[in-house]
Amino acid sequence: MYTMLLVDDDYISREGLRDLIDWDSLEIEIIGEAEDGAEALLAARELKPDIVITDVVMPVMDGMQLVEQLRQEHSEVMVIMISAHQDIQYVKASMKLEAIDYILKPFNREELKQVVSKAVAKLDKEKAEKQLKDEISHYYSDSISSAGLPVIVENVEKIASMCSTGQTEVLIAEVRGLFAVIRELNMASMLFLTAMCSELLIKAVKSASAHIEAQIVQEVKVSIQQFRHLRSPQEMETFVLDKLLLMEQASNDSRHSKSRRIIRDVEGIIQKTFHQNLTIQQLAADVFLSPGHLQTLFKKETGQTINDYITYVRLEKAQQLLQEPGIKIYEVANQVGYQDTYYFTKIFKKMVGMNPMEYRERLR
Repeated sequence: MYTMLLVDDDYISREGLRDLIDWDSLEIEIIGEAEDGAEALLAARELKPDIVITDVVMPVMDGMQLVEQLRQEHSEVMVIMISAHQDIQYVKASMKLEAIDYILKPFNREELKQVVSKAVAKLDKEKAEKQLKDEISHYYSDSISSAGLPVIVENVEKIASMCSTGQTEVLIAEVRGLFAVIRELNMASMLFLTAMCSELLIKAVKSASAHIEAQIVQEVKVSIQQFRHLRSPQEMETFVLDKLLLMEQASNDSRHSKSRRIIRDVEGIIQKTFHQNLTIQQLAADVFLSPGHLQTLFKKETGQTINDYITYVRLEKAQQLLQEPGIKIYEVANQVGYQDTYYFTKIFKKMVGMNPMEYRERLR
């Protein structure tokens, strides 16, 4: 949970900021408010907020002066500037003060949410970097490169988030790239790698746990204890990659199994309702997927499009009906979902190699 301070001399604006967004959903707590920069500075010194949203034009001390002072006393704070004035000088000043963004009043919920989410993402990244640095320092502080650590943290976060996404080849390349960077930075001590790789696998397990079996999750967690038995960076790289690929394969298997179940459900719906006016939009809604996703999934699993499968089912049923001499051709067409007999005849001939009448004649 991150904390936030709201600064604006207009009470209604502050009230709007409080109520515009469900801050709990963003894991943010509003811990204070202030009517001007001077009051905000005192509050910030006491409360030490993670994020400050401040108006620019205020009495006593304006927003620019407030941020300048905050940068000296509380440099890591995330600042979002708001103003009713579309003045390029304000925008330039806010950029110089490293504000997250400059928003013009009146702003809407989505705009504010996006900007605040950007601040939260930056806080998360800095938190992860600090956590990894602290853990590494615990083992081997001499191996830390202040210039290289942010790059490594970014790569660790990226690899962990990729686990279980189905991008196996990209995942392998990213892991290889991470260890190459570590070698280039001369940070390949076993103590450093133990701390970093432990963090990587813990994050990867957290990212993949919703997509893989609990047994695999537990196996990877237990395997982290084996790091102390490894003897070289090469062994460490191979070990980490093996565990990541284990989770990736488990996720792929689970995803494919789920995909097959979905396709079987769609095929079942089509087989029961082929005589109706079927649409991909309705089929997708029935299995809670987007039309585009369902079409891609169906083609990948079956090798044919949904429309091709609907046609196949209809014509299979049509061939069965044509064996009954008392049913007219137009009745067969209607019963399998075609209101236009000419179109039905055209499709039938294309797929079966002869028109319905010729097919019926051959059955005699």
